[in-house]
This record gives sequence, C-alpha cells and structure tokens, in this order.
Amino acid sequence: MTLSFETLGNATLVFYQDGRPVLATDPWLEGRCYSGSWALERKLTQAEHEAVAAADYLWISHGHPDHFHIPSLATLARGKTILLPDHYSSDMKNYLTGQGFVVEVLPYRTWRRLSSKIRCLCLDNENQDAILIIEAGDSLMVNLNDSPMCGDERFIRGLVAKYDRRKTYMAALCSNDADMMNFVDEAGALTIDPPSRRKPGMVWGRGRIAKSLGVGAYVSSASQHIYSRSDSVWANPYRVGWDDFVANWHVPEIRIIEPFVVLDLATGSYERKHPTQATDPGQIAMDLNGDDWAEKLNDAEWSALFAFFREIELLRPHLDYLDFTVGGETRRLWINPAASSHNPSRLRGITFEAPRGSLLKSIKYGYFDDMLIGNFMRTHLQNVTLYPHITPIIAKLRGSARVSTFAERRRFRLRYFKRNPIGYLEWHAGEYFEMFLDWLRRVAAKLGIKRPLQKIYRRMLGDPVL
Repeated sequence: MTLSFETLGNATLVFYQDGRPVLATDPWLEGRCYSGSWALERKLTQAEHEAVAAADYLWISHGHPDHFHIPSLATLARGKTILLPDHYSSDMKNYLTGQGFVVEVLPYRTWRRLSSKIRCLCLDNENQDAILIIEAGDSLMVNLNDSPMCGDERFIRGLVAKYDRRKTYMAALCSNDADMMNFVDEAGALTIDPPSRRKPGMVWGRGRIAKSLGVGAYVSSASQHIYSRSDSVWANPYRVGWDDFVANWHVPEIRIIEPFVVLDLATGSYERKHPTQATDPGQIAMDLNGDDWAEKLNDAEWSALFAFFREIELLRPHLDYLDFTVGGETRRLWINPAASSHNPSRLRGITFEAPRGSLLKSIKYGYFDDMLIGNFMRTHLQNVTLYPHITPIIAKLRGSARVSTFAERRRFRLRYFKRNPIGYLEWHAGEYFEMFLDWLRRVAAKLGIKRPLQKIYRRMLGDPVL
C-alpha cells in the first residue's frame, strides 16, 4: 500500500493511493485568470492533466478563479464528483450542477471517506474560503490554500496533535502578493514598500502559522502563479519564490518542502519534477487581455457601476465616497451623501483607476475582488484602509456570500457564531486588534517612528529582525 501526494502548481494538489489519483484540489490546469493577469508559473504536463482528470474526487475551496477555474473544469468529464465546502451562498453548487457535475457539499467538521486509506474533513468559514484536512494512512495534510483560519485554529491544532509530528504537513499560500498591492499616491507613484522589505515578513508569517499548528512540514503551495499582463508584470518581483523561502525561513524544527514535487507519505521523501525552481518566462503574455485603457464608459455603464456599489449598504459606516477613473474620465459616487459638505481633507475615500472592459465584467458577475487581485487596477486611498472592512464587505460579503444589507449580515454572522462561538469571538477579537495595529502604523508613520516600532513588534512575535 503506497500513499503519496503531488503538487502541480498554485493550489492544485493530487493525492494517490497505490498510484491511483483519489483526490485533486482546486484544479487550475491551463489558461489565465483575473482578466488575464495571472498565468500558471509552469505549464502542466500531459501526465499532470491526466492525473486530475482521473481523480475520483475534486475539491474546490472557494470562488476565486485560480481555484474555481471554469475553463479548466470545462476540460473534465461530466459526471465527476466535485466536493464543495458548505458556503453561505450556493452559487458554485448551482453552476456546477448545471454543468452536469455530481456535487456533494461537505458538512462542517465532518469526515468523508474517499478510499480505504484516504479521508477528508472540510472547514468552510466566514471569509467564504475553506480549509481541507486530508488523512492519508497515518499522515495528515492541513491544506489552508489561501484561507485564514477564522477561529478554527484550536480545532486544527487538536487534530494535528493526534498524529506523529513527522507525518504532518501544512500547505498554504506563501505570498501576500495575491491581494491588492497597486497602491498609488495622488501623482500616481507606487507607495508600497519594496520587495526586499515585504518578502521576509511573508515567509516569517508562514512559519508562525506552521509552528502554531504543530505541523512537521510546510508545503509551498497556492502561490505558483506569475503576472502576465503588460500592466501587471511590475508585481512579479514581489512574488515569494523558493529562494526567498530558503533565505528567510526561521523555524528549523519545521522542514520546508519546495513546490512541484511528488512526496511519498511513508518515508516523507520527495522528488522534484523539474530540474530547477526557475519560473517559465514563456507564461508571460505581455498583453492587456482585450482591455483598452483609453476606452470610456457611456452613461448607462456609469449608472450600472454606481448601482452596484450603491446597493452595498454595509459600506456606509466606513466610507464617504468612491472615485472611478476610466478612460481618463473621473466620476464620484457618494457612499455617504451627507459627507459632501465635510472638510475635503477629512473625507474617507478611494480612487480606482481601471480599464473599462475588466471593470464592467467584474460588476456584471459581482466579483470586484478580481480587480483588486489582478494588480493592474491602480488604487489611491484617502483616510481609509481596505482592511478590515472595505475589501471584506465588497469581495467576501457582497461578492461571495451575496450579503449587502445590515439585516443580511446579521443572519450571516449568526450562522457562523452558532456553530463555533468561541472561535468566532477569538477571530473577531483578532480583527479588532488588527484595526488597532493599522491605526498605530499610520500614527507611527506620521511621527517618523514606524520602523523602530515595527522591530519591537517583530521581536514580540519571535520573528528575526533585519
């Protein structure tokens, strides 16, 4: 009896029993996503395609297109069983059922047997993402993909503790470039820290999570993409690669496993599938995926754009206005109309500069998050931050859960509170602490003491201090 898993790139894993593929996760197999901004770091081989196609089960964590990749799913045989988290909205289930797939929703914290030696347990969460825990023989994989734990950390840690630490693994996003980084000032100049300053903290963060869960190994996963558009390739230096992990990993008791490998779960040894970890530059198209930055919106399109954001009632306590610049024309939507008479310097607002085609597509389907993650849209913030309110409200609540009003959010929150009250309170307490840290960072930056305070905080976390 042999058990193994294989990493194919980005968040796609395949688990095998006796050489037969049993489970494949988040199948992004070909093509691009996020309006053509993301491409796979390497093309999949024919054997890798065939492994996913032959798997008994597929699991899809959430609706982001690098996980729920519709063109890749179109290449697979109908009738295949797809396992889904028990998300708040049934959009994914309805779509896949309509396409002829057999869909099974996995109940929260409930084991599902997949083969004689492999079973899985799914943790869907308030972030509208999900974690999959796979037991293969006497080994355990915690597949976080790019999900926060949302109050399930204590539960996961308890599961991991039941296994031999040397046979426990965590697969997780290794780079925070998979979020809005294209922040600019009023003159249009990029304002984020350089890659050399951002990358170490990302690696240290993965180490802290792996250590907190008590796993024996970290599997580099969920980040093997490359920016492909001519207006997003600027972000490629911010990607955290294998060399960055080797240089910055600071938890020696936890081994790190490089991407693109086949790992034998009996021995823990793995084989590289490629001679080097170098990215394939041929995956960079250097096009605009059909966008034209000079195209303007007509009046009906401006109305549709504003209607999408106007209906999101949850934004009103956190934001005064949204400005959109499309084709050189800027128009303002007042989220809080009463603020139009306030001192302009005290207004809380965001300016988004985006190409017409991708912008209209994002509001048509309700996934404005795609514009943020693609990193070709330019964003200017005034007296506001995207987290912990703006992006979660637009992308997670309105986009994924279809929740826009305060009444809808109360029902949404009650669902997640009732099934894990302590974890829910812990998760939200952490959010408030992050709000305090954001405020402290802004104050420290104004006083010119941000870097010293950051070093103190890093020491408190146990991170190395550069």
